[in-house]
Amino acid sequence: MRPLLTDLYELTMGNVYLKSGVDGWSAFEMSVRPHPHRNYLVSVGVLEAAREITQLRFGKEEIDYLRSLGKFSEEFLEYLQNFRFRGDIYAIPDGRIFFAKEPVMVVETTRIEGQILETMLLNRVAYQINSASKGARIYYAAEGRTLLEFGARRAADSESAVRIARATYVAGWSGTSNLEAGRLYGIPVYGTMAHAFVQTYRTEFEAFLEFAKAYPDSAIFLVDTYDTFAGIETAIEVINHLKGKLRLKGIRIDSGDLVELSRYARRRLKEAGLDDVIIVLSGDLNEWKIREIVREGEADAFGVGSEVAIPPDKPVLGVIYKLVEDEGGFKHKFSKGKVVIGGSKRLYRHYGSDGRILKDVLVHRDEENDGEPITVQVVKNGEYIYSEDSLQKARERFLRDFSTLPPEYYDLDEGVEPPVEYSPKLRLR
Repeated sequence: MRPLLTDLYELTMGNVYLKSGVDGWSAFEMSVRPHPHRNYLVSVGVLEAAREITQLRFGKEEIDYLRSLGKFSEEFLEYLQNFRFRGDIYAIPDGRIFFAKEPVMVVETTRIEGQILETMLLNRVAYQINSASKGARIYYAAEGRTLLEFGARRAADSESAVRIARATYVAGWSGTSNLEAGRLYGIPVYGTMAHAFVQTYRTEFEAFLEFAKAYPDSAIFLVDTYDTFAGIETAIEVINHLKGKLRLKGIRIDSGDLVELSRYARRRLKEAGLDDVIIVLSGDLNEWKIREIVREGEADAFGVGSEVAIPPDKPVLGVIYKLVEDEGGFKHKFSKGKVVIGGSKRLYRHYGSDGRILKDVLVHRDEENDGEPITVQVVKNGEYIYSEDSLQKARERFLRDFSTLPPEYYDLDEGVEPPVEYSPKLRLR
């Protein structure tokens, strides 16, 4: 985490806090504002961010740059030079489902430490929550079919590309085309071929044949470079030509009427005795298009990129980070349409007799509740302490939580109110 990946006002406020002696205990919380196409959210990135906070340092180069701005006292620059996060962090662990208005992270520390972290945390976490939450909707629409993440070429930068792969894998997807994500996190990697490969050879037949020779047990032919119907027939022709030397894994269609083309492909593959050949569909897919294909077309797998890299229905998730309590008491915010209820909170979940989520209850930090504790402490006195921090654990948490959502929350079109209640101590009077 780079210490100057922040906004100027985070540090100018800190400078004033130090000068005026108001650097007492404070609680900040990160949450997400409601959105009609996000009935639920998936926590991703909070553990990584919390871990990095404990390692955050301001080096000589950063201090020299800040001094050159002429905006900070030497006392504050010395404070930054000696900066170590010494507070506590509570969070909803990666993979867990939560709802709008619920704090996905609570930072309890001194006022300056908490303030400095705002932009860094929002930058680190918001994008991943958005990708995972969009990915979860697509996971639902796919109804158990293989989902492959193809978003690197649409991502904002290289770090975002890796985070998309991580977020979607947590949200139940099968893997990614991104080799760096595979290397860093052990995510299964997948790939087929590009149109350029087919164009490189004199004929489509020759292109498929050469690829099959190199990958006889895992070849997936991209059949829509010229004419998709003809490409499907060429794929079958190559299989027949190799007479048992090729075990074609699948074909991929990346354009056109995917319902019509996939149905034609399935029929022709069956007629050719190729029932085990899979059909992979890609090309600007989202949850609504996938739902239509699942209902009316044929597909074993989907490759999705643009819609999880920058979701058009919500390209920027409304993640906020606000002061909610200090030594003086609760800190409410009453801005029109942006109300924040004060108090450092913890989240507990209650389930119905059917095992599905009945309600979530937010309580103050000094209260208890008989529900399942969703908020857990991940940093204590500046030390990272959470032991269940692995990608596979996060994925398992998601799959478990996803199965407990009430049916109406899966709806791709209709928004529902978050099932969130506040304890009497937290309710505004």
